[in-house]
Amino acid sequence: MLTRELVIAVYRQVLGHAPSEDEIAHHLGTLDSLEEMLRVALDSEEYAELTRKHAIRTGALERTHVNTFHPDLAGLGFPPGTRSADGVAIVGHEGWIFLHGGSNDLVDHYRGAARTAPNWLDRWRRLLDHRVETARDLGVDLAMQLLPDKLAVYEQHYPEPLERVGPRGIDRLLTETDAPLISPLEELQDTAAGGDVFLRTDTHLSFRGNALVAERALRALGAPVPADLADVALDTYAVAGDLGVRFEPRIVGPYRSPGTLGDARIVADNRAQIEAAGGHIGICRVFANERAPDPRVLAVFGGSHSFADPAVPGFCWFFAQVFREVHFLWVPFGWDSEYLRRVGANAVLAMGAERFVPRIPREEVDVAAFAEETLRSGRPVSVEQIVA
Repeated sequence: MLTRELVIAVYRQVLGHAPSEDEIAHHLGTLDSLEEMLRVALDSEEYAELTRKHAIRTGALERTHVNTFHPDLAGLGFPPGTRSADGVAIVGHEGWIFLHGGSNDLVDHYRGAARTAPNWLDRWRRLLDHRVETARDLGVDLAMQLLPDKLAVYEQHYPEPLERVGPRGIDRLLTETDAPLISPLEELQDTAAGGDVFLRTDTHLSFRGNALVAERALRALGAPVPADLADVALDTYAVAGDLGVRFEPRIVGPYRSPGTLGDARIVADNRAQIEAAGGHIGICRVFANERAPDPRVLAVFGGSHSFADPAVPGFCWFFAQVFREVHFLWVPFGWDSEYLRRVGANAVLAMGAERFVPRIPREEVDVAAFAEETLRSGRPVSVEQIVA
């Protein structure tokens, strides 16, 4: 039986901090056992961020001379089907690693086997309508984009059969709602034939994949797409990403980044303070670009796929080359009307990842309040505070 003391112990041992009273009440109300509590903690986005930062601290992101996967050495690596010790990642074919287990039931959702609440689609419809209506009231240009999971692009490399028994959640949102949602699955699949669009040892996109997704969003916002947007000199490293780091020894793959922000610069940022408290929700980073071809102020509500700095060229790296000012707010598919008014946003992009589609975001959040709460309490904001 799960108790208050066990919830606190799991938080301290796995996540390195004590839970809030709301978090304790939530887990006691939804979970029955210590095993379930451990699974939720180990599968959380917060724990994934901790492993990524651990990889950086321990040198896993430094240059190395070899890549674990090579056709001549394939027999010496982890065989396809090998699961990480925590059950979260699985080795596929040709060096590809995928999310496998976890509280998001990724594989079941992809197969259409996961159950959703009876009103799940209606709640999403209301949320999407709210995004469209609020954007109209604010007089801002709006784009809403859902990023397909890696599995949808590289299913052929998954090591186990994936029998479809129903539609994916993302497909239902794209086909059973009237909202102007976009998803670049076809573009990613077509482009993947000529080069990697995801990182082999990570859940995130490659530079090439990021450029393609960013271009789709730019077109949806009516923004210019420079011909040389992705024509950037890149440094290449061998890294253990957020999936490869879960194995021992770590599995590494190629990672390419520009090492600069191009024509953009960071003019405001609270990332260091939020991350010092173990968090990411509430991070706000602002880019400025006096040479940008689009004079608008863009606000991006997203997560780790959108975040950008010289070494991590997420979507905002590309947006910062196009818009005069870009505000990145770490609230996946979030919305903060007051923030948009305050900074004079002309365009808004709400971005989310397919694996989080089962969780319905709140209609409105207060990003500044999230940051203040994190800094005041020394604890990260929980995901329960950004979902309805």
